[in-house]
Amino acid sequence: MARQGRRYNLTAADVRAILEFQGSVCALCGNGPEGRVESSSYWHIDHDHKCCQPSDSAWAICGACVRGLLCSGCNARGLAWYEDLPADRRDWGRMNDYLTSPPARRLFLAGKLTFLLRVLADARIDRLR
Repeated sequence: MARQGRRYNLTAADVRAILEFQGSVCALCGNGPEGRVESSSYWHIDHDHKCCQPSDSAWAICGACVRGLLCSGCNARGLAWYEDLPADRRDWGRMNDYLTSPPARRLFLAGKLTFLLRVLADARIDRLR
């Protein structure tokens, strides 16, 4: 999980803080990994794709657009599918709450995430408020 976190400009402490804030469960479905809390195959770091786009040279996410930790199913199928729906069809309250005020954004705005490259994250803070 730490290697995946670095790709998203998160320290290991940041990833642990997000997971703890979420109660060690997926931010969308509320399920946990059943004892495999640190398993990188279970957890996926979700970020707002409108903020940071992968580049050909090196894929680096600012960190400020990280939304939360999701299980593989919610990240790969649930969220992507939901975001593609027209706005008038998006009626799942839990998903709307997550997209409006994701766990990582709340921690970031509260100053509880440190980020590996603080300069990148600071550049995005005004967009999140």
